[in-house]
Amino acid sequence: MLLSPEFVLVKEITSNVPRSEFSESDLEQAARLILKAEGTIQPLVVRTIGWESYEVVDGHFEYYAAVRAKEINPRDGERIGAFIIEGDKAKVLEEQVEIFRNISSLSEEPTTQEEGTINLSNLAKLLDKKFQPIITKLDQINTLSPTDSQFKVNNIIEEKLKNIESKFDQLVPTTNITEIEEILNNQLEVIRQKISNISKQEALSLLAKTQTALNRQVKAIDRESNQLQRINLLTVETEAEIKQAFKRVFKSTAGGTEAWTAIKYWQKSDKKLTWENLEKSTKKGNQDKIQRFSDGVYKKLKEIGYIPD
Repeated sequence: MLLSPEFVLVKEITSNVPRSEFSESDLEQAARLILKAEGTIQPLVVRTIGWESYEVVDGHFEYYAAVRAKEINPRDGERIGAFIIEGDKAKVLEEQVEIFRNISSLSEEPTTQEEGTINLSNLAKLLDKKFQPIITKLDQINTLSPTDSQFKVNNIIEEKLKNIESKFDQLVPTTNITEIEEILNNQLEVIRQKISNISKQEALSLLAKTQTALNRQVKAIDRESNQLQRINLLTVETEAEIKQAFKRVFKSTAGGTEAWTAIKYWQKSDKKLTWENLEKSTKKGNQDKIQRFSDGVYKKLKEIGYIPD
């Protein structure tokens, strides 16, 4: 029997992952694509938690994109396709989601990294990839005697943490970041000490919490990094600079040409480049409308650039 998605009211779904975990510009872009396509190419996976009430199991980004689509167009964005986990197959379906999620995250190809920089996305993936085998191995050791089990657990953890440390050396530049390296090494040492002295179940819990905390830190650093690399739109001179910034933040140069056209328009001697004026260029019917310079491109521009007072 084949599983089939159902249409569920977006307002009846909740997620235990904060919306702040995702870029609003990415959600905006995805939401508008959902509205144009009249649905998502990948349904959510949700579990029943009450009468006409569901919680996201997989597809948190898609869920928040659907929420944004509903904010834009309450009628067309009212429902979203979802696989509903319930009944006697609930446990096996959740296990299926978990294993596919893990395989997908481990098989992702690393993105190109500029020499002398820290690729924070790769760092997060590396930590996930290295912690997951530890958790799997710990979970598999359930037939050994307590003494033998604890001994093997500690050996596994020691080996995996050493692998993580060696990867840190490859990811983190060696010049002018001694303090950062020391902080990361100290964090690893604390994890090692804690795991070596607690039970298997407590170790599993600690590893899971560590993964979550590290992911939050990486995303926070990404946001700070993007803020520091924002471009001064009053002094930017080429379209290439705008496209490079778009690619750095959004992994695509889409919208860069339109953004540059709007900037050049308002940089003219008889004009004034301000956010208010740029916003005018997104409005249909406005005399200053720039072709294909949309509200979505405007919002992207605000993320990659700034205009000094």
